[in-house]
Amino acid sequence: MNFIDDILNTLAAPLRQYSHPPSATLLVLGAAIVLSLITMSANRFLVNYKMIANSRREYMAWTSAVRKAKKDGDEKALEKLMRRQSAMMKMSSRSTFEQFKTYPITIIPFLLIYYTVVRAIGSIPVAYAPLVLPFTTATANGMFSVLSLFYWYLICSFTLSIPLSRLFGVQSSFSMTPTTGDSS
Repeated sequence: MNFIDDILNTLAAPLRQYSHPPSATLLVLGAAIVLSLITMSANRFLVNYKMIANSRREYMAWTSAVRKAKKDGDEKALEKLMRRQSAMMKMSSRSTFEQFKTYPITIIPFLLIYYTVVRAIGSIPVAYAPLVLPFTTATANGMFSVLSLFYWYLICSFTLSIPLSRLFGVQSSFSMTPTTGDSS
């Protein structure tokens, strides 16, 4: 065994008592809550969403103007807009970097917690869905889906992300409006 295995096994040992449903179901839900809180906290305090929203608006306005100039055949306006292309690409890159700067902070706790839970509960069914879902195994009677840790974690994580993002004043990556709270 290597150093990482020793750490994971040490952390997983007290959790092994929860390796059967419904305890395993709640354990994975708890892990999803903890990981969502870590991610939302990092995003709330480290990402400047106003800058991202302003950059996106400006970039979209520029792209729209380029499309309009091309459609209208206005070479003079298109040439003027293309002079700003380098600045627009830099601004877009800064905006993307701003969103991903929390990645190193959140990936380590994610890997540590997720793989600790994997070690603790193994490959048992963690939850059952009241309908048959794609990419899952159906029960013998075919009325329910058996959810593995992976699928149950995805469901929990996606379900928690919207209310927690609202609670923390963090935007989703697809929103174009800035938050009311100051995140700088």
